[in-house]
Order: sequence, then structure tokens, then C-alpha cells
Amino acid sequence: MRTCWRPGGLLEYEPLRLHTWTHTLGYRGHILTKSRTYSTTYAALRAERAQYVGYADTPATVTDAHWRYVGSGHTPGAALLAAGVAEDIATNREIARDAITSVQEGVIT
Repeated sequence: MRTCWRPGGLLEYEPLRLHTWTHTLGYRGHILTKSRTYSTTYAALRAERAQYVGYADTPATVTDAHWRYVGSGHTPGAALLAAGVAEDIATNREIARDAITSVQEGVIT
């Protein structure tokens, strides 16, 4: 994303509006699907690419059968940071609540 953001601030790349498209890494189209009626299919693109590279036969589908569960949630270090942030937020809310209560009661400290 930084690679897309940095040149977006340069005058010569201003017409590309890279800051607007940073979240898509500079690509302005939908990167996951294509319309079969308007465009080509990914199977056709893979076949063309394989033929260009020199492979005669391409499989009908591309699959990755080696999926594994890595985990979810925070790492231990990130969990410690998140707990610290949550504690700071709770403390700030308590201080703000006390300040509002003091103002409402007419006691300003």
C-alpha cells in the first residue's frame, strides 16, 4: 500500500489518483471475479498464459489441497498490547464520566 501511496503525492502521478486507489493497490477493477459475458474467464487466461510459456496441457482447474489452520486471535505480544489499549480506554472513559458527573453536580475540580 505504501508503494501505491508514495507516488500518489507526486505531481506527475496526480492524474492517476493513486491515493484514491491505495486500498486496491492501484488496481481500479475488481480483482477477484470477471464477468463471463463481458470479459474472459480465468481458465482462458491460464490456458493462454500456459501456452505462451510453453506448456501444452493445462489442468481444467487449479486447486490447492494443502490448507491448514494457522490460528485466530492475537499473538501473545499483540494480546498484551490490546489489553493495554483496552485498559487505557476504560480509564479515559472513567475519567470522562467523573468529569461529567462533577460538572452536573456543580463541583468543578
